[in-house]
Amino acid sequence: TEASRFSTYLICFSLLIYPATVLTIKGMNGLILVLLSIAGLLLSFRNKTFFSQPQRHETLVYVTSSLFFILAVILSYNSELDFAGAQKFAHLLLIIPVYIYIRENGIKQEYFWYGLIAGSLITMSLAWYEVLTLQKPRARSFTHPILFGDLAIAMGMMSLAGIGWFRAKASWQVLLPVLAVMAALISSNLAIARGSWAALPFVFVLFFWFYNQSLSNKQKSAIAILTTALVLIIYLIPQTQVQNQIDRTMNNIKIYNNSPIDSQLRATSIGARLEMWQASLKIFKENPITGIGWGNFQSQIQQQIDAGLRNKFIRQFSHPHNQFISALINGGIIAFLALLMLFYIPLKQLIVHSRKNDNPDINRLALAGLVLIISFIVFGLSEAIFERSRPINFYVFYLAIILGAISHLNNQLKKKSPPRKHSLSVTIITKNEEDRIEDCLQSVHPWADEIIIVDSGSDDNTLEIARQYTDKIYQTDWPGYGIQKQRALDKASCEWVLSIDADERLTPELRYDIDCILSQEKPEFNGYKTPWAVMLYGHRMDFGRSARAPLRLFIREGSQFTESTIHERVVLPEPQKQGKLEGRLLHYTHRDYGHGIRKASDYAWLSSQKYFDENRWGGGLIGASLRACWTFFLIYILRLGILDGAAGFVSAMNYTQNSFNKYAGLWSLRREEKLKH
Repeated sequence: TEASRFSTYLICFSLLIYPATVLTIKGMNGLILVLLSIAGLLLSFRNKTFFSQPQRHETLVYVTSSLFFILAVILSYNSELDFAGAQKFAHLLLIIPVYIYIRENGIKQEYFWYGLIAGSLITMSLAWYEVLTLQKPRARSFTHPILFGDLAIAMGMMSLAGIGWFRAKASWQVLLPVLAVMAALISSNLAIARGSWAALPFVFVLFFWFYNQSLSNKQKSAIAILTTALVLIIYLIPQTQVQNQIDRTMNNIKIYNNSPIDSQLRATSIGARLEMWQASLKIFKENPITGIGWGNFQSQIQQQIDAGLRNKFIRQFSHPHNQFISALINGGIIAFLALLMLFYIPLKQLIVHSRKNDNPDINRLALAGLVLIISFIVFGLSEAIFERSRPINFYVFYLAIILGAISHLNNQLKKKSPPRKHSLSVTIITKNEEDRIEDCLQSVHPWADEIIIVDSGSDDNTLEIARQYTDKIYQTDWPGYGIQKQRALDKASCEWVLSIDADERLTPELRYDIDCILSQEKPEFNGYKTPWAVMLYGHRMDFGRSARAPLRLFIREGSQFTESTIHERVVLPEPQKQGKLEGRLLHYTHRDYGHGIRKASDYAWLSSQKYFDENRWGGGLIGASLRACWTFFLIYILRLGILDGAAGFVSAMNYTQNSFNKYAGLWSLRREEKLKH
């Protein structure tokens, strides 16, 4: 269609032009990011998905991308409404529409990787021209030399993540990312921004970790030797200026420590940073929770200069040249934690993609994303990297592109599951589930090799519905959850078993994950947890208690259920090794609010009786009250139930009441026993 062709052209154009112009044509990087953002918003409205619920991992990215900007604006509020210092963080919001656009359309790999190569080589050419032809002291284009060096290094090292892709194209193309890295080093050297090189050892460790499993001991030794030799060569060759830079840095630190506060000897790059960081420590101690707000750093510094506490040289700086310290002083601990989450959430997701996926394109994109994040973390140690338009724009563009491309590839892969090499039984226990059993069975039929139902006396249409999907139906009494599920397990004949309840449904993603596990000759684990997604009041609960992952998929031979009447669990054969799948198991736990109250009440009383039989002491009514308070804090705050909106609050309150009821019930049973004696 015309729309899809336009999307392809726009994305390919962006992937090629953005890195080529980010340091060469002023304003182009912002224009490209805005165009992709608008396209993402239009796509969302056209497909009516703008207000649809995102997946759990997407929600986390959306929230962390928005939170830092929102906090910066709120915490920067003052009587003059001066938000200028926090406005640059608005770029972070653009991660959301760009991600949505790329998730729906995908990218062409060649434009991504060749774009990074082109960007690195063009940046080097510009640096060379400025220094050697125009005789400028430092390459900088229209930005700060440090930022010029930072972005050059980031592009070069990100391109190296695609070395496997280049090798698959043609063996000689392996030279392209190597040339890009060399170009990046030359660019940063010509910008006299060798501080950017501080990211190189961290990126090297990342690459070593990524390729560790595919390298022999000899290869690891050779890499270690070559790396050591390269570092020594860079250090010893005078033209690199690395040795001189290190010596100068150490000398500046020594001079700084031995000179009085008002000495001009402190007016060096290192001295300024040390001076600002000490000033920032004092500011933080005075405003630890919410900080002073962005835009107020210079006035605070001036106060310390006037008091004779700091050198007047630093009055010219609007930030402390460290992103983490800047977050601490401007937004306090609140903004600092938001900044850490801004890095941590995508970092964690990319680590999972880089290690748990057999698709090389996804692995390489994830590695490029990890290089991006780790580089910016290191850059942030010596520069307020997000308080400059160009680097934050660069970070947003590539993070959204990489996460969106990975999501698109994953969605494409999961449309076709690999053939299973191991058979699978699905076991279900039922009683009066006519309103829910059909949806449950449809989610596993005809996908499962066999479906086993053990019913405990249904007097509705449960069994009539079940017979349309399986003939392996057994009727028994009700001995409790553990024994009943063991009865179902005893009827299973396949190699692996998936135990689910009538109020649960398998998502296509979970079926795909299970197929991938059972397509292996010998799965790595003998049991797998399946993350729950509780469905309440028309909302999929992605956080709070819904974040739990019960063990549901396991090898049949040697596995058994405990005999607990409630909260039964699977005991795996030795060695008890458990893995965790990514696909969600939908749990329609409540038919309505009333059913939820009755079900929670029954579970609470059964738990009270169980604890009493185990001779537990619950701490009395005080213990019950404290546990209830802890439950709400755990579910709503620590497990991020707040992100599930109104349904998350209702769920947290229900669990809080349930927690109190369990231990209040235990208190009543113990009290009754004491009165009998």
